[in-house]
Amino acid sequence: MGRSKGVIISVKVPINWEIMTERTKQRLREALGRDTRVIHAFLRIIEQHEDELLIGKNKNRIDSSKLDQLTMTSLKVKSGFKQRPNVPHDFKTRFPRISQNELQECRQTAVALFESYRALKGMKGRFASRPTSINCSRRIPRWIFTQRFQLYEKKTSISRWWLDVRDSLDSVHEGRVHHDRLNIPLKMSPYHLNQINKGEIKALQIFTDRKRKWWASIAVRIHTTGILKSDFPVAILGIDLGIEKAGCSTLLTPEKVRETRFFVQKDKVINLLKYDNLVADLQRELHLRRVAGLDSDEVSRRLRRIRSKRERVLHESMIGFLFGSYLTISRNYPRNIHSMLLLVV
Repeated sequence: MGRSKGVIISVKVPINWEIMTERTKQRLREALGRDTRVIHAFLRIIEQHEDELLIGKNKNRIDSSKLDQLTMTSLKVKSGFKQRPNVPHDFKTRFPRISQNELQECRQTAVALFESYRALKGMKGRFASRPTSINCSRRIPRWIFTQRFQLYEKKTSISRWWLDVRDSLDSVHEGRVHHDRLNIPLKMSPYHLNQINKGEIKALQIFTDRKRKWWASIAVRIHTTGILKSDFPVAILGIDLGIEKAGCSTLLTPEKVRETRFFVQKDKVINLLKYDNLVADLQRELHLRRVAGLDSDEVSRRLRRIRSKRERVLHESMIGFLFGSYLTISRNYPRNIHSMLLLVV
């Protein structure tokens, strides 16, 4: 996305994948795979011509216009500009199932990835991994801007909120001016709606997580005019989570450290110790059975169940601590603190 004076927040909404038609699912997979290949191709071109594309005082930004001159032909140009009937790397010929607007969105995504790498390289040096070293099996979604999608409400029993996204897989290849559309149902909650209504929708990103669950990330621009105007100081509530001690909280203000507290959850420590002992016993039994050549499937199943129970105890206790400690501390802190930022370390 382009630079903005406002604050950009990202609202992550799950896609109602189960009720989608098989055709829509397949088109979504194909589009995401195509975008990934295009973005990888842009990244390779940027690395190949890195010296001539880098601009800025610290050489940490990419000149997008020069990248266009390397990858995209241009026959319809404004007066005063030259046509580009031939370019060294013709992406329109190489990727015939993507429109020019979508090519530009893939280019902007690739440029943002490479600029992030350059910024990270300034901090980590040679330990920063290059974008082209990303595993090719990992899909990289592009940022879709508002001209290519629309969020709308449709009062149906299946889903209330839908995304209408442009689909150019066939229409561009066939030379059609009006592109096909994909209707994607969302699992929208009141929280998501409240976050979206805070500002103006600017962009969309559709992706899958490690568990192959589909999500829609909606970028919302919030204008900050007048938000920070207040007579009260801003405070930061920092929380560091632990194991034997549930956590430590510290309130920081521009003047000083206001208060530091430690929280202990005895039930959590006892439960975790119990599950740790069970895991150790099962691991010992599993090792002995494998050495003796005996069947160990049942022990493995019990071990997986115990591990999931332990993780659930740890996760639930952390959530309870966060909410409980925040409410307890906020009642005891001075009243002149108007706003607090919750920081979990």
